[in-house]
Amino acid sequence: MVIRKKIIMKRLIGIVCALLLVAGAGAQTKVIEKSAKKVPVWMNTALDDYLVVSVTANSLAEAQTKAMAEITERIIQAVASHVTVSQKSELSEVNINGNIDSKDAYSRVSKIKSANLPFLKGISSTNIEEIYWQKVQDKSTKKEYYDYAVKYPFSQAEHQKLVAEFEALDAEKVARYKALEQKIREIESVEEIKNAVTELNTLCEYFFDEVRLSEAEGLKERYRRLYDALSVTGTFLEAGKYQCQVLLEGNPVKVSVMPKVTSNCAAQISVRPSDGMFIVSYDAIDCLPEEDNFLHVLFRIDGKKLEHRAYIKEAGGAGTSTFSVIPEGKLIFTADSVAAGTRKIFNINIRLTLNNRGGTAFGLKALELHVPDLSAPIVFDDIDAVYKTKGILQIKALAEGEFTALEKKKSVFSFVQGSMVLVNPLTGAVERVKLSLPYVTNWE
Repeated sequence: MVIRKKIIMKRLIGIVCALLLVAGAGAQTKVIEKSAKKVPVWMNTALDDYLVVSVTANSLAEAQTKAMAEITERIIQAVASHVTVSQKSELSEVNINGNIDSKDAYSRVSKIKSANLPFLKGISSTNIEEIYWQKVQDKSTKKEYYDYAVKYPFSQAEHQKLVAEFEALDAEKVARYKALEQKIREIESVEEIKNAVTELNTLCEYFFDEVRLSEAEGLKERYRRLYDALSVTGTFLEAGKYQCQVLLEGNPVKVSVMPKVTSNCAAQISVRPSDGMFIVSYDAIDCLPEEDNFLHVLFRIDGKKLEHRAYIKEAGGAGTSTFSVIPEGKLIFTADSVAAGTRKIFNINIRLTLNNRGGTAFGLKALELHVPDLSAPIVFDDIDAVYKTKGILQIKALAEGEFTALEKKKSVFSFVQGSMVLVNPLTGAVERVKLSLPYVTNWE
């Protein structure tokens, strides 16, 4: 009912403006030409099921364009205002002390107009039922222009139909956003990341209120950051065969692209997919035992390069080996104490989970952790610890001293970024392994 009154009020304003133009023409302007002898009745009467729009322009073509723009905006206001009010619980309205922010409402109309929504496609100049125009000259300046009015059908039934269509579309977009928000925790293939980013681009173009637009853009950025959490791991199955796969935060994910595999010594290299993984076959007949022999695995995924080096211990085709240490799970930070009323915390205990998939002993030399909650990174140098256990390992460390916690609270999708420096037992070489893991703390 409120919308109906708004529409009628706009009609009355348009009619009054038209009458003022006609009345003023006799005093300050003169009519040079007009489309009909008499001003049509519909310009002087409030009509149900019609929009009456009056504009002024320098030409008839410009006048028609301006009139259609005004009609489009009037229909958007009639349709979208109902939807946003009915969905205040969905945070699609700006409410200040119980009142709707008119500036925000105007901005929203402009965004809806640019969103190319389905119900806007039916708005056309071919639907105009009647037109009346006057070519007018200003007596003092001799400038000529057109007063242009149109009668456009817009029934209550059509209004209700468009509202229902818009509500259904809006609900569909919200549901799709929520599905993508849930899906980010259940990624099974790298292609799902790209598809989600593409779909969120579409949602960002649709959401006409700042709250949902900000949420959609934030979710899109979270999906994009998943590319940084990708890694490659693998294991030697037997002499001349190596199996590799892509991990997301330490968990296997499928990829549709084949890796490119090269070697500094092995020949006759071939790659085939196998249940989400890839089997690399090669001939190590030319690999010499006194040299570092390796396979270089390269994935190109959506513009990102993922590289992995697997060292071949076999020479001339003899022997197998493996080295694969992967950070997994959550990092756990526990401070011994927090100074009351400050952001100061003291002595942070750290627990890191590693998966020694290869089962060979390895050395941990250094650890660097960039925690979003802390103003400075945590760095451990010269650890020189050796681990021999196969499978899951718990690495515990104590960062002594005083730290400053940032006031900004981390999001549910914040990650610790960092790296480990490991000693590869197969070659004696020092390797840097990146990590990107979720985390929890005992401080706010």
